[in-house]
Amino acid sequence: MLELDKVILEDLENVYQRGIHWEKFRDASVLVTGANGLIATYITYMLLYLNERAGLGVKVIGLARSPEKVRSKYGSLLERDDLHMVYQDVTKPLQVDGPVDYIIHTASPTGPRQFVSTPVDTILANVGGTFQLLEGGRARGMKGFLLLSTREIYGSGSKDFVREGDYGAVDPTLVRSCYPESKRMSETLCASYQAQYGVECRVVRIAHTYGPGMVLRDGRVVGDFLGNVVDGKDITMNSDGSGTLALTYIGDVLAGIMQAACNFQEFVYNISNSEETISVKGLAETLCSLFQEKGIKPRFQAATEQEKAGYLANKLGFLDSAKAAGEGWEVQTSLAEGMKRTAQYFSRQGK
Repeated sequence: MLELDKVILEDLENVYQRGIHWEKFRDASVLVTGANGLIATYITYMLLYLNERAGLGVKVIGLARSPEKVRSKYGSLLERDDLHMVYQDVTKPLQVDGPVDYIIHTASPTGPRQFVSTPVDTILANVGGTFQLLEGGRARGMKGFLLLSTREIYGSGSKDFVREGDYGAVDPTLVRSCYPESKRMSETLCASYQAQYGVECRVVRIAHTYGPGMVLRDGRVVGDFLGNVVDGKDITMNSDGSGTLALTYIGDVLAGIMQAACNFQEFVYNISNSEETISVKGLAETLCSLFQEKGIKPRFQAATEQEKAGYLANKLGFLDSAKAAGEGWEVQTSLAEGMKRTAQYFSRQGK
């Protein structure tokens, strides 16, 4: 049996019960990139869970750069016969022996600090990495490719909620644009491989995802705030708190990715909680209220110049997920419930 935290196992069972066409993965070889990341870890857990729950015989291949982080993240799971890890940079030619039926590509820099300090690396990871995986997968008889993308590709516009066909401007001369511009090209590569080589591709665009196993204290709002909660410290905001967020629990994001891979028929889908938006200040206040026993409160401090450089220059619209909802995806975890589940997990991990 999978030796995972109770909260994670509950999430996996919830997704399993959502009417997803899991038979698509029977006896398949599935490569998951960015194996140490929150979403990739949950995808890997889900595929292993399918083997135990439904006997699907999935061969799971994780791709990561750091063996140390993999050992810390997966522990005894690395002893399983149905899980194999490959250690390489995603920008290099794919180093996997044998066929690869499906690739789920999540590997990407995701933090503003990375975008500002290593913009060239960000571009190469997104564009070069996607190319190497598409090419390597095609050479190994790949049946399907799923790219995890971002709401930032929509650029700035006048709409509060953006659908899959709404595109605004991105200033290519800003260093901070290394992320949305390279993600745009990654999507174009997928569309091009589908058109020229017949590789079935899907793109899932997400926004702020949180949950058990996320990185705390990483310079992003949710990770920093939850880190403060776990540490029992006041929640510090490096702004006036007026910025707004649409946060989606990892279980719901996982369900959307799996539905896109197994059920959905079109090229691109937004997967995000469109019903619950909250300001940064509101999130801080909500967390203080949810965990009153910790005696923490919100406070403000001025942002550093490096932190300001990582901020988006223009307001982005939230993701309208009506298209995915119309094909069966739904948000099942409220913000309050998701935050409680995440905090419960970290309290048991002693982090």
